[in-house]
Amino acid sequence: MRGYGLRGQVVSFSMRLRPLISLGCTFLCAFALAQDDGIGDPTFPTLGNKGYKATHYLLKLNYDPETAQLKANVTMEGVVDPSPLSTLSVDFSGFTVSAVKLNGASATFTRSGAKLRVKPASPLAAGSKFALETIYSGKPELIGSAALPPIYKGGWVAYPGGAVAACEPDMSHGWFPCNDHPLNKATFDVEITAPRPYVTVSNGIGKTIGPTTTHFTLDKPALTCMVTVAVGKYGILKQVGPNSLPITNYVPLGTETQYIEPLQVTPKFIQYLSDRIGPYPFASYGTITFPDEASKSNKLLEVMALETTSIPLFSPGSSKDAATLCHELTHQWMGDCVSVTNWGDDIWWVEGFAQYSEFMLAEMNGGKAAYDAAIKAAYASVSAQSHWLKPGHLPAADMFSLRSYIGGALTFHALRKKLGDEKFFQVVRQFVDKHRYGNASVKDWIEIATQVAGEDMKPFFDTWLYGDAVPKLPS
Repeated sequence: MRGYGLRGQVVSFSMRLRPLISLGCTFLCAFALAQDDGIGDPTFPTLGNKGYKATHYLLKLNYDPETAQLKANVTMEGVVDPSPLSTLSVDFSGFTVSAVKLNGASATFTRSGAKLRVKPASPLAAGSKFALETIYSGKPELIGSAALPPIYKGGWVAYPGGAVAACEPDMSHGWFPCNDHPLNKATFDVEITAPRPYVTVSNGIGKTIGPTTTHFTLDKPALTCMVTVAVGKYGILKQVGPNSLPITNYVPLGTETQYIEPLQVTPKFIQYLSDRIGPYPFASYGTITFPDEASKSNKLLEVMALETTSIPLFSPGSSKDAATLCHELTHQWMGDCVSVTNWGDDIWWVEGFAQYSEFMLAEMNGGKAAYDAAIKAAYASVSAQSHWLKPGHLPAADMFSLRSYIGGALTFHALRKKLGDEKFFQVVRQFVDKHRYGNASVKDWIEIATQVAGEDMKPFFDTWLYGDAVPKLPS
């Protein structure tokens, strides 16, 4: 997500975590809560379920932009792990659920807070596979996040003339039932039906399968919060990236000529990053720029740029900004391909490296002098603080603030200066390669950096991530 704003302002979020589970649970809910609610993230303790791993989702969606009604049939395939499950819970809120099927048979279910709980006829054995089908409909309701101020609501966002799903970090369960945490990445098939002349878009490779239906396949594991759907009136601009990578850009219909030149940076920066941190990790790329009507109807869409997997989202006009384009592109490696283990401890390297890529963009275009100027400007924005930003442990309210973006970016600059260019990019490449399509943490950065540097790098990371004193900017 782009936090160092389009207007030169930092979007600093402050909102306290609210409990998602109703205090008025039935005995069944209380038992399920004790057994399987919460995947173990200290920042979002009730989010997800550690009793299983979802492996694949099939989302069949029918959306009417005129009435803002969504009809959906979602099948989640998964594996029970590590113990038998007598209750299966998924994160889900809103809508009217008409039926739930477990392994093809109708199943009893209850709902409370942001959980849908399913009671199988007999406990699901450890290691067994299952398919959970949920059929539901209704008008999507916006939901909030402890990481965002109350004015910013996401999930499935309807607006006059279309809709878009914007969900980082924990709002996907506002439009489809899921294990809504990065520790449970899965592959996706998304089938979208909408009336003409609306264009439908999702992650991955798309193909038309009917007069008004498009099917998209994302064959690499993705975070639930980085799955998106866009329905609207779009023009299409196609490009070709390195190794014949297909790039498809969706822009508001009638504005295509405005975006041709700004989007030229995309294939260039894909090559630039590929040369330094490893090959682009997905089978396609593209962008979605939603129209003015979207930002006028929703505060989040007004300020947001979001790295949804293989096809980031951009508020109107923000995809004309090269730094914003490259920031979200970099997330395809950092955040999408390699994802956090828990939000509060790992968001610094996700947002920090994406912010650092903006300094790399300056270096690509203007050389070392431009890079140094960008670093000094960033450091000046925080060096007057009485204490360091300490990006290493962040509460939800600070996840998308200066602490993760600038604190994280300057940590990477300091690492590069300490190791030198060759070893620095070796560390980054090894990090991405070792944890490709999985999850990683600060411990992994320390381990790889120590191995490459030939010395214990924990003191370095302790200083830049957790120290109180403002570190001196290395030159």
